[in-house]
Amino acid sequence: MIKEGNIMTVQEKKEVIIKLLDAQSSVSVSQLSEILKVSEVSVRKLLAAMEQEGAVKRTWGGAVSAYGSLNEFSHKEKEWKHMREKLSIAYAAYDCINDGDAVFLDCGTTTTQIARVIKGGSKRKILVGTNAINIAMELSEAEDISVIVIGGNFRHRILSCVGSYAEDMLKNLFFDKGFISGNHLTIEHGFTTPDLQEARMKKLMMNACKEHFIALDYSKFGDDSLGLIASISELDGIVTDWRTSTDMIEQLRDRGVKVVQGKEVSDSKEGV
Repeated sequence: MIKEGNIMTVQEKKEVIIKLLDAQSSVSVSQLSEILKVSEVSVRKLLAAMEQEGAVKRTWGGAVSAYGSLNEFSHKEKEWKHMREKLSIAYAAYDCINDGDAVFLDCGTTTTQIARVIKGGSKRKILVGTNAINIAMELSEAEDISVIVIGGNFRHRILSCVGSYAEDMLKNLFFDKGFISGNHLTIEHGFTTPDLQEARMKKLMMNACKEHFIALDYSKFGDDSLGLIASISELDGIVTDWRTSTDMIEQLRDRGVKVVQGKEVSDSKEGV
């Protein structure tokens, strides 16, 4: 924390930014301006210098770690990050689902919130397919929601099943709607993830759904990961939260992507 009245050196400011990026996937100019107690112009100059040094990569309205494209955080590490934004996405995703739909839910902390909203909602006769063990267990208490579990090689860090068995099973199933999680998205390179097995699975999930939505909170935009899942032109839709920039949303819509933006969620709804 920065003590009030203290004047930070440039190096100290850089260290604060690096620590923030170690804890979260991105930082915004406005966030840094508030934390560092400097103008947004000063923040942009600082980020430009750090990019020259190879410490960060600048994005729309902020920055991400220069080393983030290969990072894959565990489910436990991500579970409580950006919780309000994930709930915003979950409620918006639920509005896209109809009674009687067959829905696919990818692994991930955002899709886990979608599962919880489905379980507690009024829409029924829903079938949910998933390759996430925790999502299947979450829905096991809702006896009027059918669940198909995609099995395969279990990835302990993110609680997903991947590999040839999972891929073969997914190729023979078809869903009305799918909600796919991922790590990053840029206009230039599309939808990406650090793990190549996950990239193949997510591509198959998209193909298995009549309509698919990428579930991404605001922090996931503006950077690339190692493995390409799909270019922007291949995406049906994106469900995101209220904090995603208007500029990004307009660019996506201009390219034919349906964008569903969730409303702001109050602190009182966290932990739902």
